[in-house]
Order: sequence, then C-alpha cells, then structure tokens
Amino acid sequence: MHSQHGEFTAARPSLQLQSHKRLIALLTARSSYVTQSISISHNGAIMMKIIFALFVTGFASIGFAAVPPLQTQIVASGLDRPLFVTAPSGDSRLFIVEQGGAIKILQNGAVQPTPFLDLSNSVNTEGERGLLGLAFDPNFATNRRLYVDYIDKTTLNTVVATYQANAAQPNLADPASGQTVLTVAQPAGLNNHKAGWIGFRPGEPTDLYIATGDGGGSNDPQNRAQNLHDNLGKMLRVDVSADRFPGDTAQYGYAIPAGNMTGDVNPEIFAYGLRNPYRDSFDRETGTFYIADVGQNDREEINIGAAGANYGWRTFEGTRLNVPTDPPIPNHTLPIFEYDHNGAGASITGGYVYHGSAIEGLDGTYFFADFITNKVMSFHYTGSGITELTDRTAELLSATGISGSISSFGEDSSGNLYVVSLNGQVGMITAVPEPEAWAMMLAGMALLTLWARRRGGVVLSTVVR
Repeated sequence: MHSQHGEFTAARPSLQLQSHKRLIALLTARSSYVTQSISISHNGAIMMKIIFALFVTGFASIGFAAVPPLQTQIVASGLDRPLFVTAPSGDSRLFIVEQGGAIKILQNGAVQPTPFLDLSNSVNTEGERGLLGLAFDPNFATNRRLYVDYIDKTTLNTVVATYQANAAQPNLADPASGQTVLTVAQPAGLNNHKAGWIGFRPGEPTDLYIATGDGGGSNDPQNRAQNLHDNLGKMLRVDVSADRFPGDTAQYGYAIPAGNMTGDVNPEIFAYGLRNPYRDSFDRETGTFYIADVGQNDREEINIGAAGANYGWRTFEGTRLNVPTDPPIPNHTLPIFEYDHNGAGASITGGYVYHGSAIEGLDGTYFFADFITNKVMSFHYTGSGITELTDRTAELLSATGISGSISSFGEDSSGNLYVVSLNGQVGMITAVPEPEAWAMMLAGMALLTLWARRRGGVVLSTVVR
C-alpha cells in the first residue's frame, strides 16, 4: 500500500456523462421535429432553435459538472463547543456531542431544550479532555443502548460507559442506567492526545472500536504507542454484546472478540502505533475503516484500519522517520494519504465517506479537514491509493456559515454528512445548483412560454406530446 502526498486538484469528471449526452441528443432531435412538423415562419423556426439551444446548453452545463457545487447549510447554532454528531440506524434525529458533557438532540429542525444526556458533573474538560465520543448500538431501536467516551473528572482517566434511553421518553437517556465498559489509565499532568472516537463497523454489531491517543507529551515520552502492554496509542476492540456483570449496576464489562492481536499483548488491542486518532469512521457500505491520526510537527495522515497493523508512531510520523534511535519497525503500515505542515500548524480532522442520495456524483467520496488551517478536502480511496483529491474549502466554509475550527464530521441515518465547528455550529453538506446553467435553462423556458403564448399555445402542445 502506497501513501500519497501532494497538492489538491480539481474535481472529477461527470459520472453520468453518457446519460446526459443521450438526453441532450433527444432534446435536440425534438427541437428539429417541432420546427419541421408544424407550420411556422422561417423566423419562428430560428427562434425555436435559439430557445432549445439555451435550454440544452444550460442542461449540459449542469449535467456535465463533476459534482454539483456544494455548501454547508447551517442546521444548528449556539452550541457549546460541539465535538461530534451521529444518529442511530433508521432514526431521523441527530445527536450532538458537546465537550462539556451534554448530548443534545436536533429534531424537526430544532435543538431540543433538554439534553438527551448530561454528564457535565462527571467530565473533565481541560485541554483536549471532555466528552469525546458517542456511538449507538446497532440494535438501539430495540435495546435502547448507547456508548460514550469521556475523561473522568475525578480520576482523569478515559472511561467508556454505556447508558440506555428511557423507554417512556425516547428523547431522554436514563442517567441511572450508566455502567462502565472499560477504563484506560492516562498519564498524570498531561491533558492532550486523548483520542475519544468510538464506533461499530457495519456487519459487526457486537464489537465496539475505541480509539486512544498516546496520552500526551511531545514524542510520546514513554513510547506507549509501541508498547503492546499499554492500551494508549491504540485502536481497541471489545465485544459489548452482553452485560458481563449482571449483578453489578456500576459495571458492564466486555469480552475479547476473535481477530484482535494475540500472544504477549493486551487482548483488547486491534491495531497500534497511533498518536491521536481523534476522528475515525467506517464506510457504511463497504466497512472500510478510515483512521485519521493527528501528527506532531510535520505530517498529518489517514490510515486504513486493519487487525494487527502498526502505524509507526512514535518511530515514524506518517512516512517520515521521527525518532531514528528507536528500534526498527519491520511491519510499518503506511498511510494511504499524508500531508506535511509546510512550516504552519496543522491538525487533521477525520471525516466520512458520502453515501447519501441527495448529491449526485458524490457517492464514495471521503471528506476530511484540518482544524488549524481551516481547509476541507475530499478524495476517493481505490483500495490501493487515492484519486480525485479536491480542495472543498471555498464551497463548504464561509464567513456567514461555518468559518472554520472543524472539530468533526458526522453522518445521519440516511448517509447525509455534517460539518461540526467548535465555534458552536453544525452544517449539513448539500448541493447548490450552478447559477449560470440554471439561468440559461430558465431563460430558454421563459422564451418558450412567451413565444408559445404569441403562437396560441400550439408549440407547447406539440413539444410535450
């Protein structure tokens, strides 16, 4: 697997080129048919062809566009440091995670006044700590179970806990239902590199994936990411299909699924060698696992998650050798994509692959951003590398919409994608019709209507036959 490294390029060619060509040919043929099959003057025939030319040219401009122009449509604002959005399968609600510990619901276009769950009394928010992750059980519709990842206010350790929604009031989780799945000890005095993403892979309804950072500090001072007896700097994976402590209301526990690393290692470890895989995701259709690992001074990287993979930190930062005095890593799994800082600060925010139905031509496109440089980008992963690397910043960020500080992306149950800003906003990625193309189409339609009225309606009745 080869990594890719370079500048951002223009968008890709149309995926519907042939179908648009056929439709335009049909429209052109219809124009010829109309002007030949009814009795109109020579000037009228010329006018008819001009009208159809405007319509067809406008349609062609829209049809041949690689992807329609995009925008972020603000769906929620006034939030307190939002870090994530997600939704249960088949659920029309969108759940918003705030760093301070609240989970809020966006329903029917409005943020509900009462939080779904408020863990603010349990969460420490200093630095990169906070309520960092949320995942709904794939069977949430029947078992009402969800999982959270946060830094505990008292111990300052990572806690992954499970709660259940209230059976009688579905917009409220039962705070008394909380049980600890697992904890990960964090080093004292360090408040960064806490990762926090959790999620379920499609087709794996029992296994919860848990991303942990290296615990903080420059160059992973204890080399925890390479230590297979330490759960920091890892991707963990545990079986949460059942309560392992049915007699203990405080503990839920877990089992070890097949496929994790084996031998003289912590059994929870799925993959390792990570610095701060803060925002990750699964392709909802293929299950491909995207791990976006925040770099230190030089590289930001995106990896494909695989059992037993070693992504190289701290010895490597992306493909760059970072600590030459460390022992060699013979099994270094390279990123599929990386970019350097070029002397400026950078911090990757991993995103999602678009599989919604609303934006034609965008299916299979992976979106990600940089929190520091305020860039939004996308690409296609081919299975061995990436193609169609595109800078989406001008489309998706604006002074009047989401201006930057992208803390996360999110996905609803229909596959629509969202951009989350730490400044308090959530925006949905939507398509915008291309103004020039639509203008030409509308001009053609207006001229056609006006001319038809002057001709007594005969042309319109012929065109639609």
